[in-house]
Amino acid sequence: SRTDAFALPRRSALSGAALLSAAPRASAASASGENGSVEPVATLQLQKVIAETLLDDWKLQDYEAMRDDQARTSRFEAAIRRRLAGLEGRATVVDIGTGSFALLAVMAAQAGARKVYAIEKNKAAAERAKEWVRFRKLQDKIDIIEGDSMTVELPEKVDFVVSELIGSIATQEGVEPIIRDASQRFLKPKPAEDPRPQMIPARCQTCIAPVEYKDHDWYQWKRGLQSRGKPEPGSLRPLRLESRTRDLTFLSEPQLLEDFDYATAGTAERSQERHLTFELPAAATRRFSGFAMWSRVVVDEEDVVEVSGQKSHWAYVVALMSEKPVDLAPTSGRIELDSRADYATLPVRYELRATVPVPA
Repeated sequence: SRTDAFALPRRSALSGAALLSAAPRASAASASGENGSVEPVATLQLQKVIAETLLDDWKLQDYEAMRDDQARTSRFEAAIRRRLAGLEGRATVVDIGTGSFALLAVMAAQAGARKVYAIEKNKAAAERAKEWVRFRKLQDKIDIIEGDSMTVELPEKVDFVVSELIGSIATQEGVEPIIRDASQRFLKPKPAEDPRPQMIPARCQTCIAPVEYKDHDWYQWKRGLQSRGKPEPGSLRPLRLESRTRDLTFLSEPQLLEDFDYATAGTAERSQERHLTFELPAAATRRFSGFAMWSRVVVDEEDVVEVSGQKSHWAYVVALMSEKPVDLAPTSGRIELDSRADYATLPVRYELRATVPVPA
């Protein structure tokens, strides 16, 4: 059956990321508890910024993990084959960030592309990619170009762009300026007779939900949890948890923090702002740690890569909003989140401002 690629599925067990500081502000609200009694409620305001560098410093084992992520790899391959069907021997393709195995470039060549230009800025990865292409006997079809895609020149305009530049927060590794540039410099004009997109994937999204993190009280003593990225001054380093972790309790249904459309990247606004409301059912005891974030990839109109709860090389990014978990009001209520993702900054900057209901 056809996947509803652009709809966000409802889930009860998901996860993701960022860290924040707290400043309380009392309110004069009240709400009904589970037994119908009126409970006084205050609010706590939490705010922090995520802005990390060094997230794309990949090693060979990282490229191997991406290659071996079957859910991701198989869907990209299927989408590339669908897109090149009927254009065998004619289509030209650029693969941005081809990696050590020139994975998407090889897929495009095997699907019938006449020529594939595979760009890789990591010198060691580019050298390994050249060796891999020779091993696959595809050197006549695939040209490995070492350099930054935003500065290199291609010998010709291409029909399609393929890439996988997606972070666990979808746009965190700088996909927006790269795709914006590629759409303006690399692509041929879109044929009027072919309505299909010229980009694979079609979109990348970041899902977000409020969570309680089981080990919030002592996470500082656990190894391997904090992001390998380097936080900018004044920002915090989020946690990164395996995509099938059981250490997160989701307090509400997920929503979209961002939705990056590759087809409109060349002309779209360079930031996304959201106001999200997360409804909370009444509960006797519960705590709020922060927000879980994770990526979701709309590969094309038929295939989507889901990360939450699935085996994936992508992780949950978890933003702890305060040093310790926050006790929530036992009544039903809501967490309000105002967010801004700024793609014009380097690194990408994510601002999170939350209002949380707490006992008065």
